[in-house]
Amino acid sequence: MLTKHKYSPIDPNWDKDTILDCCKKENPGDPTCTDCCYDTWQSELKIVNQTYSQAQETADQLQNKWNFIYSRRNTYKSWVDELDKAENLARDICFQLELIALQSDKIWFNSCKAVDAIEILFCMIKDYFMQIDLLKSIYDDLQNCITKNNDPALVKGQGILKYLDDYKLKLDVVIKTKDDIIKSILEAIRLSNLITNNISTRDCNDQNSSYDPCATDQKPCKDTNGNTYYGLKTIICEWYNDFACDVDCTSDTSQNNPDKSKQSGNMQLIEDECKDDLCELLPTFDFPICNNTYKICIQQWLTKDETEITQLTKDLQEAKKKKEALIACKNSLDNAIKAVNPKDRCK
Repeated sequence: MLTKHKYSPIDPNWDKDTILDCCKKENPGDPTCTDCCYDTWQSELKIVNQTYSQAQETADQLQNKWNFIYSRRNTYKSWVDELDKAENLARDICFQLELIALQSDKIWFNSCKAVDAIEILFCMIKDYFMQIDLLKSIYDDLQNCITKNNDPALVKGQGILKYLDDYKLKLDVVIKTKDDIIKSILEAIRLSNLITNNISTRDCNDQNSSYDPCATDQKPCKDTNGNTYYGLKTIICEWYNDFACDVDCTSDTSQNNPDKSKQSGNMQLIEDECKDDLCELLPTFDFPICNNTYKICIQQWLTKDETEITQLTKDLQEAKKKKEALIACKNSLDNAIKAVNPKDRCK
């Protein structure tokens, strides 16, 4: 079979007769000829060239627009990612501030109890040394009585006088500790009050500021009913409120910060501020960042660009398909016209 049907090259002029059939010689003595296919394809090629140029320009414009919006979309996305990271870090800080605020309340409450306990201890120590002073007074009266009595049966250093001397010695030792103990207990009272006031200057016995350390629904920085307090707890709560830790990402931030117009919570206002002709890229941040107008604007621009890129991608693909189809048609016509060019074929 291979020897019977072996391959042989095709004659390059295999279509010469066919092409010549398309040529009409009106004057046999004229060496030129008029080819109807050639004229028609020339006209078609002119139209195809114009259409292809238009399609190519359209595709180039769409590609340039796609490149620009894609680059801008990536910029917006990087900004949104950075702002999301900042939001997560702010929430982590809020968590730590909440822990410190809640624990500071418990420490403050315990320090108040410690102050009460130390004051009670002071009263007990005071009463104790008052009793010691009374015993000293009784001893002095007894010793004075013995001295004035001048009884020869009572010999110094012997009998009952010996025991009285031992009692006096021990009594003096206890009396000598009084000053140091009183100083220490007073220092303990001073330090305990200092600890309490450094955490919060709120009055421990203020019924309006009562605190339950066992409550399960404690708010770290609840309203103080218009009272102004100072101390560590106040500083922590200032940070806690500045970070808007109690505000959720879906909350109306105007309730937490009524003086900030950009946190009004009015979505129509935000949409107006995010218009290209109104919203300027001035990153003035407030917390929570997820509710910040600047963050919302960027998020909206990102969403808009992503939607536009999706549509542009479809349009660009269609434009490229049209351009490729036209260039294929153009190449086919070029090849066909070359093949039937009367200068070359009609001889």
